[in-house]
Amino acid sequence: MFLRFEENPNFGFSDDRVFQERSDPKEVTQVLRNRDGKDVWCDVTGLNNVGVPQPALARKVEDSGEGVCYLVYGGLWGIRIKDPICKDEWSLNDPHQWGEAFLLLPADGADIRTL
Repeated sequence: MFLRFEENPNFGFSDDRVFQERSDPKEVTQVLRNRDGKDVWCDVTGLNNVGVPQPALARKVEDSGEGVCYLVYGGLWGIRIKDPICKDEWSLNDPHQWGEAFLLLPADGADIRTL
């Protein structure tokens, strides 16, 4: 699987990446993240090449550094994550939201929630 990114206001720049696919993709609604020393469930979305939200996806992959894990990914602008206190719409300007190119999470799937 080849992930390609464009330089963008969501997370800046990231090199393109290649992963060995180990499962079919599934839509992800939340990811477990550490915020202020606590593990909390955060909403997640993908962003296309103009910043419009699209479903975030997860699939098992093999990564040379992590072994088998879940790859959470979105569009050309990566994924956007929302702090659980944020009830606003997705926005590049919201201080309670942040962007990532992708996430690599444990293979047991305990850190993702799907539809």
